[in-house]
Amino acid sequence: MKLIHEVTIYENPDPLLVSRQACFAGIVCLPDGDLLAMFSMGQAFDSADRRMWVSKSSDGGQSWEAPHRMHDHVYAPLEQSESFKPLALADGTLLATGYVFVRPDALTPIVDPETFELLELKNMVARSLDNGASWEVPRHMDIGGAPLEMSGPCIQLASGRILGAAAPFHLGPGGHSGWIVYSDDGGASWGKLSEFFNSPGGQIAPWECRLCEMAPGQVAVLFWAYDAKNKRNLTNHIVFSRDGGETFGAAVDTKVHGQASNLMWLGGETILTIHAHRESPVGLWVREVDTTGARFRVVQEINLFENEAMGSQTEDIRAQFASLKFGQPSLLGLPDKRILGACWAVENCQYVIKGYLLEL
Repeated sequence: MKLIHEVTIYENPDPLLVSRQACFAGIVCLPDGDLLAMFSMGQAFDSADRRMWVSKSSDGGQSWEAPHRMHDHVYAPLEQSESFKPLALADGTLLATGYVFVRPDALTPIVDPETFELLELKNMVARSLDNGASWEVPRHMDIGGAPLEMSGPCIQLASGRILGAAAPFHLGPGGHSGWIVYSDDGGASWGKLSEFFNSPGGQIAPWECRLCEMAPGQVAVLFWAYDAKNKRNLTNHIVFSRDGGETFGAAVDTKVHGQASNLMWLGGETILTIHAHRESPVGLWVREVDTTGARFRVVQEINLFENEAMGSQTEDIRAQFASLKFGQPSLLGLPDKRILGACWAVENCQYVIKGYLLEL
């Protein structure tokens, strides 16, 4: 496994004139072979004016066109800051799922610094029928009345069912769990299918959940495990289902001390994972992993960058959120068999979207 090329998918072209901070990217391969990147952009990392933007690449991710707004809908009476991820469905439709935070004004933070209460979170969905050139106005999707941290893309199973993994989002010391949500009608309606993770008292939060389908009906979910009661990061964990996400085995400790992560299927019992290590030694690691027997055995690995200055604070989750310098990594298999890794990162005091072209 080796890194072939590093690329900047988006950076502010006019940083001395205007603030455009980009984060939370998702990338899909379109039926014509082009790539579509969707990311959130606003004047600051957590600004109320954060909206989704779309960019395309026609050369396998090596260069990217200037982005355009996903939609021009005006949220009223209150601003809503957006974070969505795209999914290319088998019928050619693009589906964007995620959430918005409802913003009472421009200067109220998402997390209250005293109470740790979050602003209202609403899950959203939108469709595109023209390869991402235009999108429906995002609409609210209510799933069990819970505000879900649907920060990763959904997947479509071989059966056609759409699955997503998310946790009801709050910062309390207990009551955390991991949900599998689903749609059987192309994203028109949604429901809760199962819970992939629970801990005694619900003190372990399964955040930044990511999932993939391996063999038909065989689903793996990888997540950042945070001990909300004792306020500390645990190692990443993974769970497996053999029945399309309806039930899961016990969580497997990966022994990887990362936070945000992602995964993709390589074939057989092998997956590729990417982990943001924000505690020393800081880096962005890609690993080929053998999961035979519902285990996690690293076959080979590569660190895409090593930089201790990119680490974050660890004393509590509010301090971690406030000090993040890179995150939400992803992996995408390309038609030429290469892999595109991506994440957001801080470079030269700007939030940018980075890409990494890999060969196995």
